[in-house]
Amino acid sequence: MSEEKQSTNTETTPLFENKFVFVSEDGELILKKTSLFEQRVLAQADPESVEAQVEAFENAFENLQTKVDGFFENVSKEDAPDADELKASFDKLTGELLEAEAVGDFESLINSSKERLESLLAPAEKETADKEEDESADDEPEDAADTETIEIEVEKETKPSEADDTAQSDKKDSEKEKEVDKAAADEPEDAGDTQTVERETEMDEVEEETKPAETDESAEAEKEVAEEKKDLSETETYYKELADKAEQLVEVSDWAYVSMEFDNIDNAWGEGPDPAGEEEDEAIDISGYREKIDQLREDFEQKKKAHYEEQKRKREENLEKKKQILASLKKIVDDEEWTATREVGKLKGRWDRIKAVPADAAEDLEKKFSSLLSTFDDHKVDRLVKKKQQEEDNLTGKLVILEKMEKFVKELDETSDWDEMEKSFEQLAKQFRKIGRVPVEKNQEVWSQYHRLQDTFHSMRFKHDKSYRNKIEKHLGRKKKLIDEAEALIDAEDLAEAARKVNKLHRRWKKAGNLPQKDENELWDRFKAATDKFNDKKSDNLDLLREQEQENLEEKHALIEKAENLKDSEDWEQTHKDLQNLMEKWKKVGPVPKRSSGKIWKKFKGAMDHFYDRRRDHFKEVKEERKDNLKEKEEVLEKLRELRDHEDPIEAVNIAKPLQTEFKKAGYVPIKHKNRMWKEYREICDVIYDRFRAAKAAVQVVGQENVENFSVDDIADIRKLNSQASSLRKQITKMEQELIQKKESLSYFKPSGGSNPLLDDVKKKIEKSEEEIAEKEDKLAEIEKKIDLIKKEGEE
Repeated sequence: MSEEKQSTNTETTPLFENKFVFVSEDGELILKKTSLFEQRVLAQADPESVEAQVEAFENAFENLQTKVDGFFENVSKEDAPDADELKASFDKLTGELLEAEAVGDFESLINSSKERLESLLAPAEKETADKEEDESADDEPEDAADTETIEIEVEKETKPSEADDTAQSDKKDSEKEKEVDKAAADEPEDAGDTQTVERETEMDEVEEETKPAETDESAEAEKEVAEEKKDLSETETYYKELADKAEQLVEVSDWAYVSMEFDNIDNAWGEGPDPAGEEEDEAIDISGYREKIDQLREDFEQKKKAHYEEQKRKREENLEKKKQILASLKKIVDDEEWTATREVGKLKGRWDRIKAVPADAAEDLEKKFSSLLSTFDDHKVDRLVKKKQQEEDNLTGKLVILEKMEKFVKELDETSDWDEMEKSFEQLAKQFRKIGRVPVEKNQEVWSQYHRLQDTFHSMRFKHDKSYRNKIEKHLGRKKKLIDEAEALIDAEDLAEAARKVNKLHRRWKKAGNLPQKDENELWDRFKAATDKFNDKKSDNLDLLREQEQENLEEKHALIEKAENLKDSEDWEQTHKDLQNLMEKWKKVGPVPKRSSGKIWKKFKGAMDHFYDRRRDHFKEVKEERKDNLKEKEEVLEKLRELRDHEDPIEAVNIAKPLQTEFKKAGYVPIKHKNRMWKEYREICDVIYDRFRAAKAAVQVVGQENVENFSVDDIADIRKLNSQASSLRKQITKMEQELIQKKESLSYFKPSGGSNPLLDDVKKKIEKSEEEIAEKEDKLAEIEKKIDLIKKEGEE
């Protein structure tokens, strides 16, 4: 690697990073690139409070989610939303989301929102298509007879009235207008415009219902109505139309308007024709119409009362909400939390979204909230001034550190102790990074100077420090290998498995070690290009990816089924091995759909936990059982110990055999006692059986008739001495044979007058052998005397 290439090694690891955002070494909070937008800078982060700032942006994203939910909640309340308006509103909302300063999964949020939009548009589009189909039906000429209106005012104009009646009617109308104005004044502040629109809409609907139908079915219905009217007298038709109008009014939610119209119906009823008629047989019963109108008005009044009570309840609820917001803001001010700008902004947004409250409390609440907000803003300005001063102080501190770093770098040469220099330089770098933010206009200049000094230091070290060069080469090799692996994944057929490997490659890249900045940037660009290309391929083949994930899911379901079949087994060791094999297979299976990942792992682990819980309980019982076995074996050993000194060794063996069987049948003991118990058991049995074998051999030693005359120890001593005597006899015999061979070898030497060293050596060996044989014969004689002495003592 050339010197030119080694511009320096700067730290490339971000100060903070998660799935959606990272903080660069320059302190920039950067939102990562997605399929919806390019990478962009959100803010300048304070190194000492990075996580808190990221959390604030994450909270902002949660507010965006709430905003989206509110949008669809409002849309769902509409009976028949207009498709074009809904799309326009959604596009506006999407634009706001993409430009929002927040941290979160924008892709999932917007994709799920689009799905919700499509589900809302589907019925609206179908209704529009049906309506267009109806409008294209037969266009029949309107029948003049079918265009009759039920508006009472029209009939009133055609009916002559007296001047006094007209004046009285005008007076009543004036009074009703005042009542309407009063009712309108009682409406909630935010209800006026809405109710006006609703009234116009509903009256349009009423008028639409009176229009002649354009289809055969509606034409037939109009015809039946017309025939019914022919059967009624003009008087009864008048009162029936009043009842029909009342029935239509109850569907309108403009309470003031409906109240006025019911009064108009009552006035029209009083001004209507006399139902008694001029002749007695012409009398008409209109009580049913009156009862219908009265019942409809009573129902309307109940609905109106319920509506106003609901409005009152909502205003009281809004009042409580505003009181809570006020208390939260007051706490921030009282605690002097002047840095809580974002929290105060949220409180203000919530305050503005809450509309109507009781009129007697509204003004006081606004005054208190404005006062607290003004206090906070005043202190916020003071805080910003202090913050600006702190940034200036930080700038001074960083410039001092940079001067020290500059001086430090100039003093470096090829004789420097680079390990010590690294520690000293890193200490200065830590001091630089520890100092907080500087004024924005100076930030880039300060960091550029810092990076330049780092580059200079690492460049000189690369030039003069061989071990450092070797380390850099090692890091370089690792990262090139990672690039090769990333590029190989581009053509991978198993996209699900490859996606998991890409994530692992990113983690390995962070641990692969740093390189000089120039090489680091070059390799990172190659690595990122490969992973981006794979991600593009993954995006273009989502169906294939989902299919592969589904196949992996089915494979893992099969493993779960096997684990479920094994979980109740009592073959503890074999089942343990089988489950471990299943776990290894589980790890090798590729990724599954995220929505199923946690669920299937819970099932698989649940089956394994079930088995191992049972296994643990089983061995807990076994442990208790082995404690009992230990106690039983201790008792058997105690009985065996007593047989070691039994007066009759042969009888002792007969007693020991059933005890040995009992000892073996007692079962396993705790593992920590196993070796000790077996050792004691073998030692005791060896003593018993040694005495038994000695007793059996006594017959051969002293004869059957003399066995009772000798003690067990005497017989054992005789056997021991006989064994030693037998061994000596064998040695003497062997040595005598060797002595004969040595003496025969003398015949091979010819007589000579001079000295023969070889012959002299043979003679010396012969003399030595004769001495050794004599010693062993003396020892043998001594042993035989001891044996004779023991036998004589026994016979006496």
